[in-house]
Amino acid sequence: MIFCARLLLLLLAVSAGAANAAADDELLKTRPFPDVPGPAPARPREELPVKKKSPPVAPSPGAAASQKGEPGMMGLPWPKTPEETAKTLDNLYAFLATESDHRQGGEIGAAIERLWRLEGGDTVNLLIDRGEIFSSRNENEKAMPFLDAAVELAPEYAEAWSHRAYVEYRLNNYTAALGDLRRALAIEPNHFRALDGMAKILVLMGEKKAALEVYNQLLKVHPNIEGAETARDKLKKEIQGQGI
Repeated sequence: MIFCARLLLLLLAVSAGAANAAADDELLKTRPFPDVPGPAPARPREELPVKKKSPPVAPSPGAAASQKGEPGMMGLPWPKTPEETAKTLDNLYAFLATESDHRQGGEIGAAIERLWRLEGGDTVNLLIDRGEIFSSRNENEKAMPFLDAAVELAPEYAEAWSHRAYVEYRLNNYTAALGDLRRALAIEPNHFRALDGMAKILVLMGEKKAALEVYNQLLKVHPNIEGAETARDKLKKEIQGQGI
């Protein structure tokens, strides 16, 4: 009952700010965890332009030979049901793991992030969006009630846990952030944003060997994710230098 009342108040706040939310669409995209918590970047991650090329061979026999339609979808149609979404994600994960072109890999990753959002619901995604807007303005304490509500409303939705972990990380609550990232990865083991965040937090906590393992897993899922290979190689040298 208390949660329902709190959720109603949050939704009323969301409705009151709906007119301004449209102007912040660019802020609602999933953002990578910064290397060090701090003020939000001045602008969000940019969408990569469309680039047509022949995709690598993936387990989907129905995939088109050339990319058409939405960037990063590799010729696959936009899914219309949860079952189609799951199948499309499986195919895109296969493309992502074998893509050798950095730009194309970025487009596939962005398409996967858009598909993740289909697994939530309008109410939960609206709560996440409002929380992310506050976070982008460095008002992370104000973001938390929205993300707490999203997690309570959809505990099986990996994006809710991942987005709350991002804000907890920004608040330097590393233990809480790690807990939420583990929940996200239990639901979606290929969630590369959660893997990226976990690796960075483990580095900051001094758990370098564990961080290296996570980076290795991350690069198996998304070989072209921004900065991961450099961070992994640097970490490997540090560990070897310590004789671990």
